[in-house]
Amino acid sequence: MSTTATHERKAFQSVQHRPPALGDMSGALIFGFSWLLVMAIGLAPLAEASLSRSPSITMPTTVAFFVAVGSAVLLRRRYSWTGLVLHIFGQIAIWLSLFVMSLAIVLVAVSRGWS
Repeated sequence: MSTTATHERKAFQSVQHRPPALGDMSGALIFGFSWLLVMAIGLAPLAEASLSRSPSITMPTTVAFFVAVGSAVLLRRRYSWTGLVLHIFGQIAIWLSLFVMSLAIVLVAVSRGWS
């Protein structure tokens, strides 16, 4: 096999990503804390309704997006690109579902006069 063929074959080989070691707690803490933070941000309309304020979407959206992307940046050496994209997508999907459900609860409560 020629040297160019060997070089081309090495260029197309995929990089194997190994899961983090069990003793590596920093990655697990970043991962878990970012998920908890995104879920708490999804419940922001309930907190705003208890403070007698109208729910806003701008700040929770911005914070959830930056938490998802920021945690992916911190975890980029531990996971593959596919895993990082799924991490960001999953966090945004969970935030959006919690946010919409808590906003619906607040809107129903306000329309019935519970607040």
